[in-house]
Amino acid sequence: MQKFEYKIVTISVAHLKKKDFQSELSRNFDEWGAEGWDLVKFEPVMESWILFDGGRTREFIAIFKRLKA
Repeated sequence: MQKFEYKIVTISVAHLKKKDFQSELSRNFDEWGAEGWDLVKFEPVMESWILFDGGRTREFIAIFKRLKA
């Protein structure tokens, strides 16, 4: 039976707006990929208001998975 381990990374919208964060995030994803982590899901987390029908994205969650050593 194969066993997995998971890495969950939370990325705020505020960080995505920072000048150098995109390249930093890319470097991190490359590093994690080299370590055997596979990105299995990238999902927005919404912030909603009771008085409004819509909402806005507050952050993103990235879930990575790899085989346990």
